[in-house]
Amino acid sequence: MRNQLLLFIIFIGLFTNGYAQILSDQELDTCYIYKTIEKASKTPDAVYVLDLTKSKLKAFPLEILKFKNLNILKLGKNKISSVPEGISQLLFLQELDLGKNKLDAFPGGLVELVHLKKLVLNQNYIEDIPYMIKNLQKLEYLDMWSNNLNSFPESLNELKKLREFDLRVIQFTKDEKERITTLLPDTKIHFSSSCNCGS
Repeated sequence: MRNQLLLFIIFIGLFTNGYAQILSDQELDTCYIYKTIEKASKTPDAVYVLDLTKSKLKAFPLEILKFKNLNILKLGKNKISSVPEGISQLLFLQELDLGKNKLDAFPGGLVELVHLKKLVLNQNYIEDIPYMIKNLQKLEYLDMWSNNLNSFPESLNELKKLREFDLRVIQFTKDEKERITTLLPDTKIHFSSSCNCGS
């Protein structure tokens, strides 16, 4: 009984000191979803899920970098044009949604988010996928449909856990599709129908 009490005290101590952790899907399903920076800022260490979808944001709110325990961050349907390198500080991020913004480059700091399982970057203006995307060894879902992608690094074949890759609304030649498919043989890749452009 005494040992159990000691373990409980240690457990509570870790939490009160802002102990960060990776939460399971079941735990995340029961987490409170913060919808404003203001409310989240009152208890920064308790913020595991932050949803700022459709918040009319014109820039990435730097206050987000204070929420060290974030596991899920949703910033879709805003007007964000860049993401600070400091996003790499959010070490426990498992899901990130930056879809339907104004990004013209793949945010460099994202390749440091080694626990990322789901990454949504659709409906932006991104042209290249960085070579260091290979760092995202836990990535299972990558959504980049409706971007201006024109290069795909060989390092994509190192994403062994990637199960789904959305590349719709991007025109590829038959050869390009075959190359991408060869890089990711175990991944379900969504392409739009090819155009009849003679190649």
